[in-house]
Formats: sequence, structure tokens, C-alpha cells
Amino acid sequence: MNELAVAAIVLLAAFTQGAIGFGFGLVAMGILPLVVDELVAIPMVAVYSLLVAGMIAWRERHFLSWRRLAPPLVGVLLGVPVGLLFLAQADPKYIRLALGVFLVLYCLWSLLVSLRAGQRAVEDGWGYVAGLASGVLGGAFNTGGPPLVVYATLKNWDKDAATSTLQVLFAITSVIAIGGHIAADRMTEDVVRIILILLPVVGLGVWLGGRVYNRIDQATFRKGMLALLFVAGLVFINKSLHLV
Repeated sequence: MNELAVAAIVLLAAFTQGAIGFGFGLVAMGILPLVVDELVAIPMVAVYSLLVAGMIAWRERHFLSWRRLAPPLVGVLLGVPVGLLFLAQADPKYIRLALGVFLVLYCLWSLLVSLRAGQRAVEDGWGYVAGLASGVLGGAFNTGGPPLVVYATLKNWDKDAATSTLQVLFAITSVIAIGGHIAADRMTEDVVRIILILLPVVGLGVWLGGRVYNRIDQATFRKGMLALLFVAGLVFINKSLHLV
């Protein structure tokens, strides 16, 4: 295993989430399987996702609102177990294709139309739907972030409100996923050793990302989230078309 390459990928992924508020799993799972076995990458990313989300949540703790958090949290708690059960039966090709097409279309619409001032926010009830979708995708494919990020952009939350809320949801999803990996005996001695070795890299990435986060305004933050969602959509479409 090329530990230097793994460290660079983890650093990039942690920096991305530190700066934009999400994206660790998308970046890490998009690149890590190229240098380590996927069964090593999946539990590793789950643990690091928890640590990254926890560090950013602590950084943004003063902006956390439990009232804002409640609807998507209920959805996540219901969705993750469904996703774990769904994984054995679903065809990931079509699920990822549908999600990818939706994300690309949503981002194009948002960047061209909905960034105008005065856009009306969606109702809180959509948080249950977003949380459920995120939980299912997180439990099944470790890619639960996009539905929650879409919901955050549609709610017109400012960057601190969005970031603080998303981190708690990501952390809870990761805790449940880690429990599943432990139950499935994926947390091997080698995986734990790699996780411990690269812990300082995770902290460095979040810290560097935080430096960027503090320097970007609301409009730039929103565009960054949408741009990353757009890339995620293209990745999902590509994976679905090449999945056999």
C-alpha cells in the first residue's frame, strides 16, 4: 500500500469538507479505491467521516439549532437501516444513475435560476424526505451527503447554519455505518492501524479547510456546494454507466 498516496487523498478530502461543509466521502471514495482495496477504504472512510464531521461540528457548534436539525435527523435515523437492508437487493447501477441525473439537473437549474435574491425556501417537511434519502444512500453506498446538501440549499440557510446542521447529520450516519462495519468484521487490525497512522492528516486537512471557510462569503460558499454536487452527479452517472 502506498501510504503517502493514501495520506494525500485523505488530506484533500478533509480539506474539501472543511472548506465547503461536505464532500469527504465523495472525494475519498472516488479516489481511495484506486490505491487501496475497497473493503479497506469503506470502513476507513466511515471512521474518518465521523472524525471530520465531529471536528467541524465542534467548530460550528454555536450555530447549531436543534429545531433546524430535527426533520432531517428523523429521516436519517429511519433511512440508514433501510439502506443497509436495501443494499443486498437493489441494483446500484440504476440508483446511482437516477441520483446522478437529478444532481446534475438540480445544479444547472440552481446555478442558472435559483441563485437570485428572494428565492422562497422549501417547507421543513422536505427535511424528512431529504434525511430519509440520505440515510438510505448512506447505509447502502456511503454516499448520503447530496440529498441533505440539496435540502440545505433549498432552505436558503447561511453557510454557518448549513455547515453545523450537516456535520451532525453526517456524524450520526457515520456512527451507524461504523457499527455495521464492525458487525461485518471489516474493522480489521490493518484497517485500524492505517486509521491511527493518518489521524494527524485528517486534523490538518480540516484545519486548512477551515482557513478557507472563514474567508469565503455566502454566495461563494453556496456556489461551491453546488459545484461539488454537480461533480458528484457526474461521478454517479459515470459509475452507473461503467458498473457491470
